[in-house]
Amino acid sequence: MAKIKVLLEVEPPQAEQPEGFSAFREAIASEPAALGQALPGLDLVAGLGVEPDENFVPVPMFGTAPEGEREAHEPLGALREFAVPETNPDIAPTSVVLPVEVSPTQLAELGEREGVRVWPNSPLHLFHHEEEQGVNEPGAVPGAEVEANAFDLARSRAGLDCRPFRPGVTVATVRALLGVERPWRDGFRGQNIVVGIVDEGVNGQVYPVSGGFTSPGATLQPGAAPITSHGSMCAADILVAAPAARLYDYPFLGRPDSGTALTMFQAILEHRRLDGTPQLTNNSYGYTGVPRRELDPHHEIWAINHPMHRKVREVVASGAAAFFAAGNCGAQCPSGNCRRSGIGPGRSIHASNSLAEVITVAAVNSRQERVGYSSQGPGMFEEGKPDFASYSHLFGNFGPGRPGGLDQPFDNGTSAATPVAAGVGALLLSAFPELTPEGLREALLAGLVNPTGKAWDPGYGRGIVNAAASYSFLLRKA
Repeated sequence: MAKIKVLLEVEPPQAEQPEGFSAFREAIASEPAALGQALPGLDLVAGLGVEPDENFVPVPMFGTAPEGEREAHEPLGALREFAVPETNPDIAPTSVVLPVEVSPTQLAELGEREGVRVWPNSPLHLFHHEEEQGVNEPGAVPGAEVEANAFDLARSRAGLDCRPFRPGVTVATVRALLGVERPWRDGFRGQNIVVGIVDEGVNGQVYPVSGGFTSPGATLQPGAAPITSHGSMCAADILVAAPAARLYDYPFLGRPDSGTALTMFQAILEHRRLDGTPQLTNNSYGYTGVPRRELDPHHEIWAINHPMHRKVREVVASGAAAFFAAGNCGAQCPSGNCRRSGIGPGRSIHASNSLAEVITVAAVNSRQERVGYSSQGPGMFEEGKPDFASYSHLFGNFGPGRPGGLDQPFDNGTSAATPVAAGVGALLLSAFPELTPEGLREALLAGLVNPTGKAWDPGYGRGIVNAAASYSFLLRKA
């Protein structure tokens, strides 16, 4: 009988808990065979046929251990000290999570062991739009007409862009719509800010990758992805608003599941502890369907205290804002990989993408029309999701004359809208480096363009991101 992949959270006796960050680093440096013999807490599940994944390392958890399905808990206050650019002391974990395989017949018994909690380790998907977006003439200058009249063509009321989608536009058009020239004139272009890209990898020969992390046994190193990668698209789109920002590459989608993403967020937390970087993260992935709750109540979509969500909250508590894509399962023209159970309002923004602590981003085109595949709120954890919309369908990494070539017509999906917004976040942080994630969210919300006239809309959130207005808000507040 085939074994099931799960995440095993163990709470060994306090005396056996080493300092969490040093143990994480030591595990990364260990030989896989030696690591498998020394994983903490395996004695608690002896005799149940648990097989640890040798290519993964134990991930320490620092918040209060979950009890049943209670509401989200506050991570340790010590994580808030990671916002400063200096090395902070190590912290003892409250529990440790590791990916394992176990037979279905022993799964229930495993969950009944004292000090042991079993969580799903579910597949994740990238949020680019997989279907044809329309054709742009290869020899033409893409988006020239829109570039010249960006504000005239942008609607002052809500609209919808669906198949066949409007043509893509240039980076210059998106920069004009964002109003980046205002902070740029004052000398701020995202310098001194590091954005962590949690994705399938970034091409470091074209984009400014200066660090990152890879799991033991992984073949992809930071900065080694092809230029046609989804992560390279995200890198290009971050640089739209923040061309002087640096990038850390966390390429987890070679093994696309929540256990690997959990490891990447622990690596981000370790970097935060060492020097306060990265200051924010971009996350353009998630789930494309909703499982039946009675069949899988601990799935990441239903369980707010799943280790993946708790680790995301730890990173935000450490001072790094987390931008998450809303998803591409909007009702009007969902992406082809969306399952019926997760399409449309109230069903398509879920898991970490709907946490109150993250910034959830929907997609609009250059005319400020909601792109019909952009997932719609309310969110399944936090109802007021998406927070706002950002621009997609641009020639950033993909398109005529772009580094990624014509692999697809243009950068698309909420996958592209989210790094455009994260770049605005990096731009504001370069001007106001003391901003907390809460302060950055406040500034972004204060500067939104609101084509719907509503306080919140299921497709647009509270409006569309605008760097100039958010920057002016912060200047007035300073």
